[in-house]
Amino acid sequence: PVPQINWRRTDGLPFPSKIKLRKSNGMIEIPNFQQEDAGLYECITENSRGKNIARGRLTYYAKPHWVQPIQDVEVAVEDTLSWDCRASGKPKPSYRWLKNGEQLAIEGRIQIENGALTISNLNLTDSGRYQCIAENKHGVISSSAELRVVASAPDFSKSPMKKLIQVQIGSTVDFECKPKAFPKAKCSWKKGGEQLQENER
Repeated sequence: PVPQINWRRTDGLPFPSKIKLRKSNGMIEIPNFQQEDAGLYECITENSRGKNIARGRLTYYAKPHWVQPIQDVEVAVEDTLSWDCRASGKPKPSYRWLKNGEQLAIEGRIQIENGALTISNLNLTDSGRYQCIAENKHGVISSSAELRVVASAPDFSKSPMKKLIQVQIGSTVDFECKPKAFPKAKCSWKKGGEQLQENER
């Protein structure tokens, strides 16, 4: 006799309401397929003469999609650059880095781990156009940005110290030493040409 047909997921999860059964349950339809719909499905057929089960696996895949592309950045010479490049995808994407269109060489101060690029002790020659490439077997995407390594001697033109500060005896006075400098400048203080030493005051 014509069998009865039913469907189920092997993991026991119930079907969401979007799933439809067609042609006397002989066909299952899953609109808007998502990762949670992936898994092992069973078609159970049964009549008075017996029962049989057919199984099929639905696999989800997705080409890479940017979660965090790279952005232009300006970093001081001798500092460390940390550029995080992240993409989603199924299977998980792998990453490659280019500098000015050429494969970036991995060496002591240049390291790549899970899409993150780290360059320590930056120098002026590290400046350039960098490209992060994320890929899996379903697609390739790329993101590019400019690294500008800057170096300059200390400059007080934008943050000069006040020429005169008047304070009441017994109060506290603050002097700020904030020169523009790449790399960050080391500051020391003198009073009347004599080096100031730190004490309780």
